[in-house]
Amino acid sequence: MPDPIQSICTRWGSDPLSYGSYSHVSVHSSGDDYDILAESVGNRLFFAGEATSRQYPATMHGAFLSGLREASLIYRFSRLQNNTKKYTPKNIGPNHDILVELFKKPDFECGKFAFIFYSSSESLPSMGLLQVTFGDTEESYEELLNSYQNSTKWPLQLYTVLSREQAQQLQLVEGGDASRLSFLVKSLGLKLMGPSALFSAGNTLVANIAYSRKGRGRNRLITC
Repeated sequence: MPDPIQSICTRWGSDPLSYGSYSHVSVHSSGDDYDILAESVGNRLFFAGEATSRQYPATMHGAFLSGLREASLIYRFSRLQNNTKKYTPKNIGPNHDILVELFKKPDFECGKFAFIFYSSSESLPSMGLLQVTFGDTEESYEELLNSYQNSTKWPLQLYTVLSREQAQQLQLVEGGDASRLSFLVKSLGLKLMGPSALFSAGNTLVANIAYSRKGRGRNRLITC
């Protein structure tokens, strides 16, 4: 074993990007937040670190294991591309197909915010789903839905579970999508998540909405 030619000593307590901090589950948070942070974006941007490890958060081995997890994902998808096999992003699958079908005819839309509800009643406590689309595009919402299998064209879409009352509050927000997004997070305290996390948090609601709409058409009610 040759003598080392260089050594580096890290001091996390003085690092301006961390100052020795680490993640913790705060009030109104849960383990689901770790899964949300771990979701990749279009299988092109991957996230590792102790804050993405639900089983071992705030630990060195959690950070290490999350690195192995993401490295294996990168390796798997790179092999798929190199073998010229059909490339399908992780967030485009059976679960996402259900969401695509449901949001083809949302109950109402405001900009890039689309809403669907389980019950057709106007009861304020009734629960539903919100889809927020990120990404600039010249194509219409319907054109994107029809071509969603093309991963280079499909924008990032995130979801959350909310009540009809919260949806109506979002409708009244002025200032466009940026203001609605700020109100969603800061005033309503809701968290956007990818399809995988949504099915983990609201699987029953998604299934109930899909079942209730099966075999009957739905017309869009309102467009802001």
